[in-house]
Amino acid sequence: MSDLHFSVVKGVDITDAHVAACTDLFGAHYGVWSSRAAEQNPHLKPAHTTLALCTLNDGTLVGHAFATQWNYSNGLVSWVTQLVVHSKHRRRGIATMLLHMLRNGSGSSAFGLVSSHPGACIALSAIGDRHWINNIDLDFIRHNTPGMLSATPVDYLKDAQLRGLLFEERPIAGTISSIDTKFYVNRDEPLAVLKAHVASSGSWPLGELLEGHEFLIVVKVPSL
Repeated sequence: MSDLHFSVVKGVDITDAHVAACTDLFGAHYGVWSSRAAEQNPHLKPAHTTLALCTLNDGTLVGHAFATQWNYSNGLVSWVTQLVVHSKHRRRGIATMLLHMLRNGSGSSAFGLVSSHPGACIALSAIGDRHWINNIDLDFIRHNTPGMLSATPVDYLKDAQLRGLLFEERPIAGTISSIDTKFYVNRDEPLAVLKAHVASSGSWPLGELLEGHEFLIVVKVPSL
């Protein structure tokens, strides 16, 4: 990864140039690594937002992640509102490194994300206390997510319905941890990634994904 450079920009220092570059990357590679539709503004109040960037030696942006932070009943949570990696630079650990950059110094006790892409969920699990998607703490998701989302400043999460075995008495068969964000996207590539993950590891802890829904993952993060 010697050709890759990572940096973090606090919300108050995010410039129009940063936003333009991230918008271009998102537009070109939307649906590969993302947690929300393109019309969403990923950074809300600057004081509560952090941006992690990955660039090549020539300054070309090949990955970025936005996170918004807020307090909830059990502590401080950082929520990844946008995670994008250039399609030609996937499987290089960029997404995981971007999330590590967001975690370091954040002061958050938990990180969350919703995404239709299993790769984004796998990357988030790597910064948690269990370090691997197949070992995530489902009880932690069950008990903490409702409180987190009731306090969220992120518009698309406020009224979205939690779905699956963790949140419903009568879930649709096969669903475990997901959220109805009305997010419709071509799922061919994400489903191929999911199939490959199950083939290699034997399971997928977040269950099946309904149309218009996204996987939901929340992880405890170790204090640094």
